[in-house]
Amino acid sequence: MNLSIHAKQAAALFGDRVAIEQGDLRWTYEEFDRIVDRLASGLVQRYAPLSRVGVMMSNRVEAVFLQFALERARLIRVPVNARYTGHDLALLMRDCHASAVFFDEVCKPEVLRAQLPAAVEQVCVDGSDDSRLFEALMSHSVVPEMLHLASLDDLATINYTSGTTGKPKGVMLSHRNWVAVYRNMLIDRDFREDDVVAVVGPLTHSAGAYLAPWFWRGAKSIIVTPPTPERLLDLIEQERVTAFTCVPTFLTRLVNQPSVFDRDLSSIRLIGYGAEPIPLNTLQKAWRLFGPVLWQNYGQTEAMMTCLHLPPEDHLHIEAGQTIGFRHGYIGRPYTFVEAVLRDSDGNPVPDGEVGELTLRADHIMQGYWNRPDLTREATRDGWLWTGDLAIRESARLFRLVGRRKDMLICGGFNIYPAELESLLTGIEGVSEAAVIARDDADWGEIAVAFVATSINSPLTIEDLIAAVRPMAGIKTPKAWHLLDELPKNANGKLDKNALRLLDRQLMSRQSREEK
Repeated sequence: MNLSIHAKQAAALFGDRVAIEQGDLRWTYEEFDRIVDRLASGLVQRYAPLSRVGVMMSNRVEAVFLQFALERARLIRVPVNARYTGHDLALLMRDCHASAVFFDEVCKPEVLRAQLPAAVEQVCVDGSDDSRLFEALMSHSVVPEMLHLASLDDLATINYTSGTTGKPKGVMLSHRNWVAVYRNMLIDRDFREDDVVAVVGPLTHSAGAYLAPWFWRGAKSIIVTPPTPERLLDLIEQERVTAFTCVPTFLTRLVNQPSVFDRDLSSIRLIGYGAEPIPLNTLQKAWRLFGPVLWQNYGQTEAMMTCLHLPPEDHLHIEAGQTIGFRHGYIGRPYTFVEAVLRDSDGNPVPDGEVGELTLRADHIMQGYWNRPDLTREATRDGWLWTGDLAIRESARLFRLVGRRKDMLICGGFNIYPAELESLLTGIEGVSEAAVIARDDADWGEIAVAFVATSINSPLTIEDLIAAVRPMAGIKTPKAWHLLDELPKNANGKLDKNALRLLDRQLMSRQSREEK
């Protein structure tokens, strides 16, 4: 069965239960299913099978309608981050030869700036005059014989890994790939029928992926608008939210809210996080605030969402009944239907305790990059995905991430992995965020450059940071430092190391001018 049939079954099973809630509006499973059937029927008669359709909008229920309807209509969804520019959007839509792009008023200015080809139909989902086409699609008569025709091997989505510089890479995921993703979640993750799930991340990305398996379970999903920590705290108390997923940057903002320890958060039983390393201080605060409910998830766009995971019981390192500390930097163990092997550059497995590149084999590995066979061959070899991530398999056969292969630097002959230094830095009291990059150096070859953001009113100086890190890092201690109020983020809300590299060059240039 393809994706759309599974969703149809869930709607029939849970009928009059609330499936989606946004503000004062709510839709039962039965109502949701009827809307999706009508929208899919309109789409299937307007666009040819397997046409690419962009979706660029803020978090709203229409994004969910489209996610499910495009699957039923045998169309390929191309999610676009709502924070992308018109330039980014144009790159993606031209690359995949899109037939249409659906957007809302929030994204409309960038859609207009994109100057898309005439062949790309622009469909606004809100606004009185601009949304007439979408309203017509939503009210189309149902043509059941034209729905649910996608095969398991048809493409379901093209998810771009980048679109801001150079030629973007479109990851092709089939219906079979997505069924494998959801199977992994439902087998290894604790998703429950009575969950009330707050959706705070972009629906065009991981939050939309998490919504589907909870939908199949019969849970209620609440779209948090605006998706801020303050609003989430309100909804946890008002709606007795039981679960949410987010990137560590959002969790850092949440646990540092002034009122957070005065809130009733007792309903929360599961917090999923991933997509970037979590600061140790954030992990400690969240554990103290919510208890043992944190669940780390590791995935890649090329192997969407479900590669390795660290459930709450594995977060603490316990020996002989004594808690040693948090397993910070760990990504856990493979999902049940995933194989993970660390390899050297020749493809040979490395022993436990040694650094190797993480390679994965599973049913949800991508079909390849859209129109990029060269990059596909580079990333996938003999059925294995080479992730570019470096890791070590340590105690209890758990994997610990040490950084990206391209980010590793060699300083005076020593291999330095930024993730290990970042873990040390974010464990210092008063540090809220930290990132380490490489800088070319005439004497050392490369040096580690540390960017650190401290908590409000923290008295920490660079000298304090060096004194705290040097006993643990030794020769690997960063040789250049920058203190910032906040580290830059990309459109997905993750730390932007490209922006940090540019900032480092700018600060060096300014320092050089001042010295002259």
